Amino acid sequence: MATHGHWLGLSDMESLWKTPIENDFLDEIQSHRLAGETERPNEASSLFKPERLSLFAGSDINYEKIYLLWLDCEDEPELWVYDPNGESRYKDLEEYLNAFLAGDISACERRWHR
Repeated sequence: MATHGHWLGLSDMESLWKTPIENDFLDEIQSHRLAGETERPNEASSLFKPERLSLFAGSDINYEKIYLLWLDCEDEPELWVYDPNGESRYKDLEEYLNAFLAGDISACERRWHR
């Protein structure tokens, strides 16, 4: 357990884009990912192709999650974070961790879409 669910290993991240998943824990995380796609039209997994995303962290009991968004011409992926505060975006892991450690939730107050 870590921030915004469980931080996942590479093989776990890859398996979350496949069906069926034979691991009950990962199956729960995948079901929350899929529900987010359906319930939030502007969620990262609704907006971007799977080749651009990695589900870096996810919860098996709620909708908290972190996507890594891989963009062209960028060395590090952006982090799109979903939790009870809403949606937050960070330019990289360092910015996310600094905000988390400082208790700074101001990123959820920025409006990225209407």
